[in-house]
Amino acid sequence: MLWLCLTARPVQAVEYQTTLAYHLATNAAAYAEGRTSSYPDFLVIKAPNSTQLDRLTNAIWSHSFWLRGVHGLSATPIGFTNVLGAQGLPTMVSPRHYLFATHMHPEGYLTAFLDTNNVVHWRRTLQRVAVGGDTSVGILDEDLPASVEFLPVLPKDYGDYLPANPTNYVQGVGMNQDLYVFGQPMKFAGGWGFVSWDSGAMAPDGLSKNWNIAIRGGDSSNPEMLLIGNQLVLVSHNYTARGGPNYAYQVPGINQAMHLLSTNNHVGTDYQLTEFPLTNWVKLR
Repeated sequence: MLWLCLTARPVQAVEYQTTLAYHLATNAAAYAEGRTSSYPDFLVIKAPNSTQLDRLTNAIWSHSFWLRGVHGLSATPIGFTNVLGAQGLPTMVSPRHYLFATHMHPEGYLTAFLDTNNVVHWRRTLQRVAVGGDTSVGILDEDLPASVEFLPVLPKDYGDYLPANPTNYVQGVGMNQDLYVFGQPMKFAGGWGFVSWDSGAMAPDGLSKNWNIAIRGGDSSNPEMLLIGNQLVLVSHNYTARGGPNYAYQVPGINQAMHLLSTNNHVGTDYQLTEFPLTNWVKLR
């Protein structure tokens, strides 16, 4: 009996280490290693302390930021000319289309995107379409260059790779109106199209609670993501302080809305969502 007990534990550990949940936790923790979760670690850009237009035009990516160089940071704009801070930001899912919270209205503003070369690109919205569950899709007046990235989303079968137990958190990444990017322990269980999070929780083997920041009023629409390798993957936006719609459940509706917007606005390329493949990890179901 003693031999059986001793051999069972390593098998369980090896199985866990092949899971997506283990990768999400240890990958984020590795990026944070040696850092103190202080203000410079969280702040994604550096900007002069002057007018809103000056802050946007002269912003650069921070060298102190904990996820500096990760792919996908530029998919979320750094602000609007006539909105305080980084409230209500959309996130690009193609060179032309973005996702955002229906209860926010980024289509009324001139939007600043900071590309990977620290060049600001200005765009306006032509049209928006609601998908449901507080999710809407917008289309810009012009494609963004390749130096402004767009984010893939979780595939429709993501549930095969993440724990189904409703008490299990996985390591996510959140963003707020201060342009802070931080740890966000998430739960995907339940199968009802909603992702929940809790700044007071901690994903096993992931970031400590010092890396979490609670969502507050004004953070609506800013993205909630997973960090897979060095790529950010979009999963939701801030709808409430504790959760948002699960985009993976809305893939068909989002693609339909993207097609409609492209057709209505005579866009030559029929962009659709890019689903991030999870085949490098073991299926749990």
